[in-house]
Amino acid sequence: MSRLPHKGAFTLIELLIVVAIISILALIAIPNLSLAKRRANQAKCASNLKAIAYALYAYRLDLDHYPLADGTAGEMESMGQTNPGSGPAANGSWDGVPRVLVNRRYLTSEEYLFCPTHRDNFKGDRLQKFRYAYNNSAADTGGVTGAPNNVERDSHDIWFCRCLWVPVDKSFNPAATDAIYPHGEQQDRENTLFSNSRVELRDGRADFLAAHP
Repeated sequence: MSRLPHKGAFTLIELLIVVAIISILALIAIPNLSLAKRRANQAKCASNLKAIAYALYAYRLDLDHYPLADGTAGEMESMGQTNPGSGPAANGSWDGVPRVLVNRRYLTSEEYLFCPTHRDNFKGDRLQKFRYAYNNSAADTGGVTGAPNNVERDSHDIWFCRCLWVPVDKSFNPAATDAIYPHGEQQDRENTLFSNSRVELRDGRADFLAAHP
């Protein structure tokens, strides 16, 4: 009578070794995956800002002026109103890139209005306060004349749009410590679009403090 061949099995020690190896590989892979995702978001963010630049230039070419900023967070255009503490950018404390660019198809999707890192970190109503900050103002706060720089007239290299701009301790909600700059190894940097269409990765906090000593 023939015997069935003996089927080998892992011993407990062998299983523990396999688990240990998998754990070590996971410890190596997870930080690398996280870093890769941050770098991908940073690149996508820069691409978003380039698309916004082309949309703003096209809008100005068609209408002979740049659009005013949206002043209130939400899914509707708000170029004629401002609600302090509930702005569409910079954790609610800044005016944002206007949705008219999406509604008039200068941008093909509202996803262009948000840094992808902010889209990952915030959802729903909270996300609505993290649109790209825009160097223009809503109509009720002066429009182009109420902006920190007049993008209609200034031809020098000024910032146009940026990821966050206002540090948490300068915002309307300083308790929101999860509102950090989206890029860089130390998460202290933001992408900034300049008036000459250049996108640059900048130290957001240092830049802000330099402008507001």
